Amino acid sequence: MNHVVRQLNSSLLRDPFWHFSIACYVLHKCWQALNAESGWMDYYWNDVWMLPCAIPLVLSVYNALGLRQSMEIPSGFEILWHGILWGLIAEFVGPLLFVHAVGDPWDLAA
Repeated sequence: MNHVVRQLNSSLLRDPFWHFSIACYVLHKCWQALNAESGWMDYYWNDVWMLPCAIPLVLSVYNALGLRQSMEIPSGFEILWHGILWGLIAEFVGPLLFVHAVGDPWDLAA
């Protein structure tokens, strides 16, 4: 288990875009706390940063578990596949599991 954690840390800590993505997400959360209604950013900003924040982490887990061979830049197929999969989960499975969640298929199209 320690090997997996060390491998995750070493690959993610070297990725400057991942750090930038996480910073944008955190800054938006702070902004939301100060400004309750921020329009477009309120609804879509975190969605924009979801893939850049999550894909390096998920691919690092795949690599550490031996499901992915290297920590190269993700292919367009990997990015598209994860975007579609997570979108389907968020828009169709989420509303079945959480009362406050609302499924909006147009979010997938966007």
